[in-house]
Amino acid sequence: MMKSIFFGIVALMFAAVVMQQEQASAQVTDTDSPSSVDEWNYMNRSCSAKLQDQINKEFDAAIFYMQYAAYFSQYKVNLPGFEKFFFSAASEEREHGMKLIEYALMRGQKPIDRNTFSLHFANQVQQPEPEQGSVALTALRAALAKEQEVTKSIRELIKVCEEDHNDYHLADYLTGEFLEEQHQGQRDLAGKITMLSKLLRTNPKLGEFMFDKQNM
Repeated sequence: MMKSIFFGIVALMFAAVVMQQEQASAQVTDTDSPSSVDEWNYMNRSCSAKLQDQINKEFDAAIFYMQYAAYFSQYKVNLPGFEKFFFSAASEEREHGMKLIEYALMRGQKPIDRNTFSLHFANQVQQPEPEQGSVALTALRAALAKEQEVTKSIRELIKVCEEDHNDYHLADYLTGEFLEEQHQGQRDLAGKITMLSKLLRTNPKLGEFMFDKQNM
């Protein structure tokens, strides 16, 4: 009888300990603060989610550029300079995505969430603008808009992780590794758009061909 009472008390104590652990775990989840075991890899949930979103955007941009590269490589279009430029841009965006995945893994984070990671495979090649009739010019303008979108997203990621949650290491990594390259790329695209626009005004029939050979 005493033995059964003893084991009953032990079972109740064990159940109480388990309940306390579950409550403590729930409190960590609710307050989004690290446990003593996970302090080394702690990253605030909103910062981690925004990082996952940026990884998605980088790979989405890679597909965006690949579609344009495939368009210009068609025999009916045959602008090898634009083809090379957009394939290179796609490779660069894919590399950015891989770098962010490696960073997330280094920080002990899950880099991709299957519930939110989604790439856009629909045809994104835009039709030429009526005043120019040039798919090449339209492509460069679309590329600049895409780069601005990615740059804005990186800035938002920095804001969420640095200003809101003091994750200075990630902010420094993004500022040094990504933002300068983004700004240089935007400046290059803006210059190409200006030059191609001038060529199309002076020689609308051969402007794309000349630009492709000389500047891409």
